[in-house]
Amino acid sequence: MAPQKHRPALLAALAAGAVVTSSGLVLPAASAEQTAAPDTPVSAGDSTAAGETAVDLLYFNDYHGRLGSDPLLFAGAIEQLRAENEDGTLLLSGGDNVGASEYVSAVQQDVPTLDVLDALGLDASAVGNHEFDRGADDLSARITERADFPYLAANVTGPDGELVTEASATFDVDGVRVGVVGAVTQQTATLVPPGAIEGITFGDPVEAVNAEAERLEENGADVVVAVYHEGAADAADALGDRLVTGTSATVDVVLNGHTHEVYDEGVDTDGDGDLDRAVLQAGSYGGSLGRISLSYDAAADDVDLTTAVLAVDEVVTATEEELVARYPRVAEVAGIVAAAEEVAVERGRTPVGEITGDITTAYGLRDGKPARDDRGAESSLGNLVAESIRDSLDESNGVQIGLINPGGLRADLLWADDPAQVIDGERDGVVTESEANQVMPFANNLSTVTLTGEQFERVLEQQWQPAGASRPYLQLGLSENVSYTFDAARPAGDRITSITVDGQPVDPAAEYVLGSVSFLVEGGDNFTVLTEGTDVTDTGRIDRDAWMEYLADRSADAPIAPEFDRRSVSLAGAAAEACTVGFEVSQLDMTSLGAPSTMSLSVREGGPEGTEIGTAAVADGAATVSVDTSDLTGGAPVWLVAEPTGTQVRVPEQVLDLADGCAPTPAPTDGPGEEPAPSEEPAPGHKPGQGHPGKHPGQGEPGKGVWEHGSERARSVLGRLFG
Repeated sequence: MAPQKHRPALLAALAAGAVVTSSGLVLPAASAEQTAAPDTPVSAGDSTAAGETAVDLLYFNDYHGRLGSDPLLFAGAIEQLRAENEDGTLLLSGGDNVGASEYVSAVQQDVPTLDVLDALGLDASAVGNHEFDRGADDLSARITERADFPYLAANVTGPDGELVTEASATFDVDGVRVGVVGAVTQQTATLVPPGAIEGITFGDPVEAVNAEAERLEENGADVVVAVYHEGAADAADALGDRLVTGTSATVDVVLNGHTHEVYDEGVDTDGDGDLDRAVLQAGSYGGSLGRISLSYDAAADDVDLTTAVLAVDEVVTATEEELVARYPRVAEVAGIVAAAEEVAVERGRTPVGEITGDITTAYGLRDGKPARDDRGAESSLGNLVAESIRDSLDESNGVQIGLINPGGLRADLLWADDPAQVIDGERDGVVTESEANQVMPFANNLSTVTLTGEQFERVLEQQWQPAGASRPYLQLGLSENVSYTFDAARPAGDRITSITVDGQPVDPAAEYVLGSVSFLVEGGDNFTVLTEGTDVTDTGRIDRDAWMEYLADRSADAPIAPEFDRRSVSLAGAAAEACTVGFEVSQLDMTSLGAPSTMSLSVREGGPEGTEIGTAAVADGAATVSVDTSDLTGGAPVWLVAEPTGTQVRVPEQVLDLADGCAPTPAPTDGPGEEPAPSEEPAPGHKPGQGHPGKHPGQGEPGKGVWEHGSERARSVLGRLFG
């Protein structure tokens, strides 16, 4: 029977009549090593040979408080799998249990999620970077005190050099000693507001895990499990990642998180034909569970295993009513979620705005299927949020540029009402407080910082992340008055080829006031140039509050329509022949839901609304553009306008200047004048292109032309811009 979707009203009814008991054994989960006395287990994997013990590990990562997304299916899948080896199963998490959560959990600072995990008998969890969202003190006090399971991080120390949490925990499963060591990504220092982790050191996770694994083995651990809140950026690279290749052979199971990937690999390290090491990550949001079935031979001190990642909606074969009736832990979860939803419904169903269509993050392929949250691509939602920041702070704080990191956007604004969600608006096109909150759930303060144009260019360069970062590229959302061109093939630090703000090229020496969330202004996500700015101001405004106010104001007269104009466009391969400059434009299309394909580019003189001087057909978001500079009015900019998306990008002046020696139509003057007679040769000491026209087909004008096609100046510009 197919599982039913989560229904809040059903949860409330079930919870009201549920008798919550505990019939299953919860294995010990604490720093002190305790011994349980389980019944003889039934292996969940292949039959266990005589003298061998079956141990099953159930694993999830990056749950992020998904109490609004079928929590009973998640709980039911755990219980259904655990029932196959009730006393021989450990339930482990890879961290980020809380933070960036759905409104049902976030409205109460994730207390309901911690209660759900307690009810499910979670044995241990690695610390994730989001456990630090509210600071190290919050983790050490509120979170760990609420959790009945240990949070583990062998690589995090405080100002005194002592561990912030425990490094590991040991469990006795039918005589098999299982040691579990945790570690969090070293990038955590860039992923949370620096002020929240002052004095905290995030060490090398592999080194810390190896040292603790050796200690566990010396103290008698038969099986060692490493739970890293870090993972491969691509599932295909999982076995080659340092988290695997660098982790000690003492470790039998390597569990990953953070990158939200799905992979499960078994490795035969001793060549006996049986798999004896597992490498696994189970996606995110409770949609999948990892399962490692271990067979331990004490006499040979040998581990064999099988691995799998299972979709919870394929594991569960019962209805929610049947799950609650069958499993006491699921009944307890139902009661917790019902109470949390009652609070969330009361506070979250208030409408804050209206939309005419889906406004979403970028979509990409994950496991061959379209999925939201492609953080390496531009999105309609990212740009709207960035514009909301500029709009909220332009008058009060003089903000000229709004920007947002893609990881700050944790849900989409969807037009269609979901009848399974009681707090999503109750009619199509309505955006409620809960939905708006789920887009920006972190409750960061809005901050401002002043940067020079040169520094802002370096901020955009830092979208290409440093070596070792979890993701190689992060696409910033930018306010609607900003656009730029880039060439990704150019060397690091030299990929941005032009920036336009309010229709004008950015002046490298001028100052610009930027507005964003405090996380980003403090250098989060490796955007460290933002910390070099001046006049940093904490506005005291919470990001989600300003976001909701913007949605309300913007939709006061008419619902907000999704917009698909890009702020960034790839422009490469520029070259000139006589007076004509040609170049390739690409990445014109967005991948947000509803985004149309770009059909054509209009080449316009003077501005986006200026005279059309040419067109170019577009296929798959790319076009070849030619501009005859001899027809241009002197000094007039050239813009490209995409249809039907409305993307507007100014062609870099350096590109137009490649057409050496061409004489555009002189700009109108206030009175009559005479053109100077062309000189046969440049004046003594004159540098080509710096003040005199040339004499050859396509003559230049003062300050624009150069003496010969392919001259030193042209080659210099080409080299500087396009390699």
